[in-house]
Amino acid sequence: MSNAPDERPNRHRVFFALWPDDATRSAISRATRDVVRASGGRPIAKERLHVTVAFLGELTAAGLDAARGVPPISVGPFELVLDAVGIWPESKILWFAPSALPTALLELEARLWDALLELGFRSEDREYRPHVTLARRARPVEAGVEPVRFLASDLALVESFPDGRNVHYEVLERWPL
Repeated sequence: MSNAPDERPNRHRVFFALWPDDATRSAISRATRDVVRASGGRPIAKERLHVTVAFLGELTAAGLDAARGVPPISVGPFELVLDAVGIWPESKILWFAPSALPTALLELEARLWDALLELGFRSEDREYRPHVTLARRARPVEAGVEPVRFLASDLALVESFPDGRNVHYEVLERWPL
């Protein structure tokens, strides 16, 4: 089998996400720059900042096609105010998240999983904690940040590809909320 870069793998690592526009990703990066530096962690590149709604893991081509058939899920656009920074000690992930969850986001996540479960997908066995990952291998920091307002108007299906020590993301499709 050839390792040509344009060939698609037999398995696809995919997730559904809220994918910020360039201006919002820049605002997130500016607002959290100091806290990321203070954490000593490995920062996530600005172009990869997002909020995962449903992680599906490794899928076959048929599984990917099935996932593409789930949206659209109409909850309407909503504003997400990212205003809290924290770290998960077990994974050393530094995150940026909303301190108040919009009802529309919780409805989107629940309705998306309802549709996915009907198709045979399995959800992770943990509480949904929407966040933007800022850095990996981070140390806890005590710092405040300026809130960033993010208008979520669509849902993206995203595939991740290993890229050396990092990961490259490709938005496969988008559906309006």
